[in-house]
Amino acid sequence: MSSVPNPRHLLVIASEKPLTRGQVANRLGLSISTVRRFEGSRLHPTIDSDDVRWFDEREVASLAAELANGTAKMAGRATKTSVASNGVAQSPGELAALVFERFEQRQSLAEIVIGLRVTPDFVRAMFDQWTLGLTEGQQRSNREPSAPRAGDVERVRPEKLAALLGSLSANQITRISVARARDTFAYGDHDFLSVTEIGGFHVSGPCDVNEIVSRFGPGAYRITAYGFEPAGIRWEILVEGLRHG
Repeated sequence: MSSVPNPRHLLVIASEKPLTRGQVANRLGLSISTVRRFEGSRLHPTIDSDDVRWFDEREVASLAAELANGTAKMAGRATKTSVASNGVAQSPGELAALVFERFEQRQSLAEIVIGLRVTPDFVRAMFDQWTLGLTEGQQRSNREPSAPRAGDVERVRPEKLAALLGSLSANQITRISVARARDTFAYGDHDFLSVTEIGGFHVSGPCDVNEIVSRFGPGAYRITAYGFEPAGIRWEILVEGLRHG
């Protein structure tokens, strides 16, 4: 299997101090020359008396989220190294860790296959071992699904979701993962959640419900907020009746 680029911009939490060009390059996972291309358009550093450029952490965090979402236009193709062309083999353990990491971030099957250049069958095999959170296909098994039970995830009104999104930490990269919620299904004496993972996006601070509805439309969803530093799920809820505010 092939290696993947290190997505260091996903791990950025903005500091309280301005950043040097080298620090920006390290945090975004870019070359210094590529950072220079963003100056004047997406980044606006100040220059001190020693001709050192200092970058605002909010601008860096915002750009990191755009790069994670794939919306920023990279200035030049040199930074767009494909996984397939990297040529460095990953051990089975390293590749499994990369897939598990994306499961924890609630990425969809398509995102994992595209991001890691692995087959869907391999991802499904890894999912069968990880098994918590992604439930597609589990209800067809002949054993109790390795999926959350219906009462394990809090059900909230859209107003509560709006409050949670509005209270996300400023300048911190958070992945908002979205799964379409369907009817629960029964197995034995328990009801289990049935959701279909449909993707997500990254934000660098508070956002609102329209960020979700504009991408995925109105409906019922399981929404997960995943933080990167420290890594882990911040909150996870089920919400019905989501629509443009």
